[in-house]
Amino acid sequence: MATSFRLAVCSVERPDEADATALLESCAECIVRAGASNADLVVLPEEPDVVGGWAAGLCTLKDHPFVRRFQMEAQRANVAVVGSLSVQAKRGYANLGFLIDRTGKLTGFYNKKHPAPGEEQIITKPLYNDDPFPVFDFEGVRLAIAICMDIHFPEMFRIYGLKGADLVCMPTMYLDYTGDMLESLEKARAIDNGYYFALSRYITNPFLAGKSMGYAKVIAPDGRIICSTGHRAGVAIAEFDPKWRVPFWGEGYGGNLRTMFETIRRPDLYKPLVE
Repeated sequence: MATSFRLAVCSVERPDEADATALLESCAECIVRAGASNADLVVLPEEPDVVGGWAAGLCTLKDHPFVRRFQMEAQRANVAVVGSLSVQAKRGYANLGFLIDRTGKLTGFYNKKHPAPGEEQIITKPLYNDDPFPVFDFEGVRLAIAICMDIHFPEMFRIYGLKGADLVCMPTMYLDYTGDMLESLEKARAIDNGYYFALSRYITNPFLAGKSMGYAKVIAPDGRIICSTGHRAGVAIAEFDPKWRVPFWGEGYGGNLRTMFETIRRPDLYKPLVE
């Protein structure tokens, strides 16, 4: 039986001047709007604290006012939240992705593995478990998190697929000078691994090349964009069956492309990838 899942993605307006308070309120409003639309989960953009002008690693996760606000709004709105913040750790700081459930409880953690230029000092070793690429169970949906620069490294997305992910959520602040390059990568990650891919990001108005372009979206396993915010601030909702797979037109292979790809892959030949 198909399972209906409602996922919200958002494009948050980036102020001309760094303003952490404004970004916190905008993200909180996205949670409220997602809950009002009966979404099960909302994805927020990457590190609104740092984008808002805060120094990296200013707070521990426990004491971070952004995460406390997100927990409160999640509980009030009865909606889960995926986001990313810069958090202090014993040996420095990390760009930490997190999953907050509907009760406001932090239930999943992933810290960014591929530092972007300017954040080379982030801690990439897992902070809360020994698994660098964890997959979480959220109400029957197998969910994973990636963050921004991770999009350029397909190996980790393959790992998520092999671990049975139904959905990968990506908070990001990345820019796309053409509007096509990163979207091509996003679609490839969904198609190659046979799962849904969702991202939220920032928008600078008016949109110009080299500026935050907005365009939060959800991509289906066949590469179709099934909802987006377009080049404007806002929240978009996709409703879908997270267990859906692209049908395979031949015999066997479970009748879908994901099982087919997993069956004919050749890990015995891929040693150079990990050397």
